[in-house]
Amino acid sequence: MRQLHYLMDRIRSVMFALVGIWTMLKTQKNAWIHSCATVMVIGMGFFLDISLNDWRWLVLAITLVWVAEALNTAFEFLADVV
Repeated sequence: MRQLHYLMDRIRSVMFALVGIWTMLKTQKNAWIHSCATVMVIGMGFFLDISLNDWRWLVLAITLVWVAEALNTAFEFLADVV
């Protein structure tokens, strides 16, 4: 029973995260630019057949850009509330 509760909490957390990402994409024009750039970078990575080590750096860079965009969106929403 306890494991089921834990699993439901994890699913709920993922759902909240997905709603947050969708909200960011709906409200921030730069998020759409970042998503297009992400798709292009991944596509070029496959096209150029980059090494596993290079993939690690690209994933890190993409993740950092998305984290920065999410934090920026959160701060903008917070500033609007204040």
